[in-house]
Amino acid sequence: MAIEQRRESYLVDRGLTLIEPDPVTKLKLDANIVLNDFVFNTIDDFDVVWVVTEIEGWWSTPEANLPSVEKGFGDGAYDVQGRYMSRSLTLQGSFLVPHPNLVQPARDRLVKAANLVYDGAWLKAGTNPIRSSFVRLAGSIEFNTVNSRGRTNFSIPLRAADPIKYAWNPADPEGYEVVELPVKNSLTGTTGTTTVENVGNYPVPIYFEITGPVQSPATIFNRTTNELIILTQRIRGREAEQLINKQLTFNVETLEDVATITTTNEHDFSVGDIVLISNAGAEFDGERVITSTPTNTTFTFKGEAADISFVANKELQNGEASLQTTANHGFEVGDDIVVSGVDAVFDGTYEVASVPQANKFTFSKTRIPSSNVVGKVLVSNIATLTTANPHEFILGETVTVSGVDTNFNGERVVTAINSPNEFSFAATRTNARDVVNRQMSNDIVTLTTANAHGFVPNETVNVSSVSFSLNGGYQILDTPTSTTFTYERPRATSRPLVLKSRSSNAATLATQSAHGLRVGERVVISSVGDGFDGTFTISEVPSPNTFTYSNSGDDLIASTVSVEAKLKAKRREIVNRDLVANLVTIVTHAPHGAIVGEDITITGLGSPFDGTYQVVSAPSATSLTYNRVAANQPALDFGTEQQPGPDTPLQNAFVELSGTIGSTAVSPVGSATVSGSLPFSGATGTAAAPADIPNLPAAGRAIKPNNIRFTPGLINATAILDADILEINTLNREVFFNGFPEGARSKVDVLADFIRLAPGENVIEFEDQGSPEGEGSLKIFYRSGWLT
Repeated sequence: MAIEQRRESYLVDRGLTLIEPDPVTKLKLDANIVLNDFVFNTIDDFDVVWVVTEIEGWWSTPEANLPSVEKGFGDGAYDVQGRYMSRSLTLQGSFLVPHPNLVQPARDRLVKAANLVYDGAWLKAGTNPIRSSFVRLAGSIEFNTVNSRGRTNFSIPLRAADPIKYAWNPADPEGYEVVELPVKNSLTGTTGTTTVENVGNYPVPIYFEITGPVQSPATIFNRTTNELIILTQRIRGREAEQLINKQLTFNVETLEDVATITTTNEHDFSVGDIVLISNAGAEFDGERVITSTPTNTTFTFKGEAADISFVANKELQNGEASLQTTANHGFEVGDDIVVSGVDAVFDGTYEVASVPQANKFTFSKTRIPSSNVVGKVLVSNIATLTTANPHEFILGETVTVSGVDTNFNGERVVTAINSPNEFSFAATRTNARDVVNRQMSNDIVTLTTANAHGFVPNETVNVSSVSFSLNGGYQILDTPTSTTFTYERPRATSRPLVLKSRSSNAATLATQSAHGLRVGERVVISSVGDGFDGTFTISEVPSPNTFTYSNSGDDLIASTVSVEAKLKAKRREIVNRDLVANLVTIVTHAPHGAIVGEDITITGLGSPFDGTYQVVSAPSATSLTYNRVAANQPALDFGTEQQPGPDTPLQNAFVELSGTIGSTAVSPVGSATVSGSLPFSGATGTAAAPADIPNLPAAGRAIKPNNIRFTPGLINATAILDADILEINTLNREVFFNGFPEGARSKVDVLADFIRLAPGENVIEFEDQGSPEGEGSLKIFYRSGWLT
């Protein structure tokens, strides 16, 4: 016990005794603090002394954050995992200048080094080992000059997002320690095991680099922490293939040289691989990106052998095209030249006919005289025509369009080439036309315009000021001439049909709703088919929704009809009439659908009512008026006895609609208006451009291909593919394959651990179960880490 007391007293006294000389009391410039390559505790090239007096927050542990999740019942909170927060640091110190004039330049150099808002940098401190943190500027830099010579104190606030301080290896540009581990090999006795030491006090992430060949499945295992990474896909090793054949062709479609190489053995190359070609010729040698692998012994890549000249001017005269290039082209008479990007006239493959100048050449070219138009469309004042074959028109030239229609014909300046068979030009449609004549036959109205209208079937036309009964919006049926168009005038008596049947030469049709028809009335049936269509007299009304008429034909069971099937009442039964002066008013039992101005025929009323007249008005859906006096009837001297009252009994009296309005001039003129656009439709006509093109500025390329025919028997030619490299960053849990993240994560098992190094020694094992005699290798990049 006495010995222990003496030993304790000795050690305490020794610890309290100063070392002579005491290094803490003297300034020692060890250049042992570096921020973004700026060295402190040193004298720089301008004789400025830089001293760091304190790195506040450097030696303490980072702040811990432990959230409190209170229990919903009982006492206390749940036991939850906490975390360390980012580390806040303040770099404090002074700089000493030999002259006050050096203060401002010194400040500038320090601000430049500490400009770490957008890009961070490593802060390194101490020696053996150097400890480092990746930091950014966290506030404003403060300066305070304290004497007349210029001594200046400074304070730089920093923040390290990663609170770990890492050991920095100055021999490596990134500060890593690097351990290389060959995969386990049963043939050579390589164990695939190594020991990696984390000399710090905190677990740290690792950066793995696996170089093929690895057949997979393969494992990286930290036996110390029991963490495992499984590689699930093959990683290729370095491959060298002998080449036997080569070929170089120019692809006119893509304007690229395509090199095709044949290997003596199956190559295992893939699209996107970069191979080093050697001894195959200047057009092939170098690093090449594989674009396709047509077979397991061939691959292709883009070459750069064609001679390319850029075009400055173009001209076409009397069947001879000439192109002027920006520099001497080097072409010769007889050379095959590919012209691209000039325009539809000049682009193509040609044989050089002459070389008038070192930067000019000519070739034969006959322009297509005209193109047949097969399609047209007009939208937002832009007309587009489609031709049956490529038209060879060019931007800005004038094209003559004829035989299409009023909206397109004329001299047109090409504003766009949408495709080889399509071109566009500006066209403002005159969409309002004066109507000078009207007529109707079988409910089809024909209007005549003062000038060519340019209307097309199926578009909507708005008719106004033509007549009260014909005005409105309609769909054009046809355009018989350039100044006429037709549409159907709908009837209020029209009803859709839903069912048809026929039995014993009697047809029965069914309507969606009550039809209001009576025996003896006549109807017009359309779009039913099977012999049902036409004008017929009702023979029977079995129900409010069905009616029957005589109709010869085979018996048909009840079946549905098309959605276009309909009926229109043509003859209605009269239930009342009146005569005031010469104006007759008749009343029908159901809506008559008569149109003002239409010819009608009255039967069954007797004198003075029967005859053919023109509708004057339709006061209601079931009443209409007409003047009794017709062209062939004398006026009556009316007396009371000659004016039948409205209560006179009627029987078999009908009004029949003709669907006809005689041809009549419209005065003052009416109006027919369509939209400014036209939907796409078929067309006929031609579009023609001038045969010659004057000398104009141009762009594009003139290319002389340098094709190399299939060449067998290559000697000492090789294609070398570097080994695949798979990188695993366990800090950010990122995976890269040959430098790219795309598809890389699939090579690592989804349940893989992202291994870390525990403090102390870690036993790392690398094994390829797919190849017991593997040749792959594993590089381990790491930095030891501390919390303090």
